[in-house]
Amino acid sequence: MKNQFTLTKITFWPGLKSALAGLLLLGIAASASPAEVLPPSSLPYGYSYEEWSAKFWQWTLGQSTNHYESLGNPGICSGPASRVRFLGPSIVGGDAIHIETNHITIPAGTPLFFSIFSLWQDNGNCPLSAFTTFTGEQLAAFDEQSWSATTETSCTIDGIAVEGMEEPTNSVYHVISPPFTYTTAEKDNVLVAAFGATCIPGDFSIYPAVGDGVYLMLAPLKPGKHTIHTVAVVGPLSAPLAKSDKTIDITVDP
Repeated sequence: MKNQFTLTKITFWPGLKSALAGLLLLGIAASASPAEVLPPSSLPYGYSYEEWSAKFWQWTLGQSTNHYESLGNPGICSGPASRVRFLGPSIVGGDAIHIETNHITIPAGTPLFFSIFSLWQDNGNCPLSAFTTFTGEQLAAFDEQSWSATTETSCTIDGIAVEGMEEPTNSVYHVISPPFTYTTAEKDNVLVAAFGATCIPGDFSIYPAVGDGVYLMLAPLKPGKHTIHTVAVVGPLSAPLAKSDKTIDITVDP
């Protein structure tokens, strides 16, 4: 069973403790014109935030540490949802303060979905015979318990703060995914490289897994330069167990 804290581009993986591990994923910010954050109630591009979060984790956990992708494709073949791209996660160690700046370029008309901060749980363990058998509901309960340690999530886009995430446990953007299956990369899968789960082979599928966190879906940004800035804290604000501060500079081509 693994526990992963997420902030929006692989920011860091806090240390593995027996069957638990953490991944902080950072956020992003913008600077030309105000961005439109699509609310979870809107079913953006035909899917709920919960469904998008599951797709985000499938992509994240399927990455290879040999080549982390900063921009991901959800694998939807047709319709408006096919244009959505994921802003990738950033890996950071536990008991750490992580500061990161990334730069990406995207074509105009690209919606962006990303995690401000999130975590996931599954039954994976080493050795393989130690896999647990918790249900999706039980994993979701473990997620919620772990999520209670999150004390701050914030995001500014074009210098404007996104409202509604001041209280991470009560944020409108806080969602729990439905149970999902993910498949590890054939080589250098993240469970081995980032969590030390050396028994987990490549091209290996795990079900169920459940994600929990704060996410945002942005409508396409206008052409030009943008910046997204996210901050997440685990533990007391005065003495964080972990803190992530991430900036993503985005160029939107016409």
